[in-house]
Amino acid sequence: MSERDVIGNAAHNALRALRESGYEISERLQVAVDPELPFMGYAMQRSGGHVIVVSVMALKSGLIEGLLIHEMCHVYRTETNHPSHNRELLHRVEQAIVHEKGITEQYQVKVIQRAVNHVQDLYADDIAFKVFQKTTSFTLEQAHNFFLEWIKDKPLKEKSSRERWLNIGTLLNNCFAISNLKRHNIPDIDNQAENKVQKFLSQTDDRMKTEFGWFRNFMTNLKENTIEQEFEKYLIEYLTRIKGLAEKQPD
Repeated sequence: MSERDVIGNAAHNALRALRESGYEISERLQVAVDPELPFMGYAMQRSGGHVIVVSVMALKSGLIEGLLIHEMCHVYRTETNHPSHNRELLHRVEQAIVHEKGITEQYQVKVIQRAVNHVQDLYADDIAFKVFQKTTSFTLEQAHNFFLEWIKDKPLKEKSSRERWLNIGTLLNNCFAISNLKRHNIPDIDNQAENKVQKFLSQTDDRMKTEFGWFRNFMTNLKENTIEQEFEKYLIEYLTRIKGLAEKQPD
């Protein structure tokens, strides 16, 4: 089967799965392959519709249909004007955090942007896992193993601000994965995910341990029904805490 056929069949099945689960996409949708993309894929809005870009790695993984469902859930969130996918709101928050709080280095900006992406992914996955349960063969064990791979158990030695920010990025990645398990009642097989998280935290300082608890609670308990003003307030607090965690504390 050609690459085009694989994508076409997967996209058809994914769209049908969303529709049968009550999450139909109305705008025009295109799926493209980027041979240079180093991660699985992403969705972006453009005039007249959306584009989902996938990597060659995704095509070879056997998980292309599940990936497309996830990305289509981002499209659905955008179409239905969920605050987590409101571009104007997100830009306003980014301006407040990045430009008003002195975040100037690219590695800092990337951590902030990824932190926002985690929130968006959590909301997309809230729909995706409902679709998975009804229409695909994506098992709870596969889901567990997928999120387990997100979790890193060894922080960098902090010799500069850069390493501190990168460790915070890893902490947030770990938090995203463990929170997704909780949100979707995915069993943590042999406590593997929790053990990796705790191994990472055991090699960090007390502030990282304490803030991980806050971030974990925040991600786990993000609620579906939230208005823009409320969501914006929570998002600013979330990103402000990230900035605060990165700052050097007085001796």
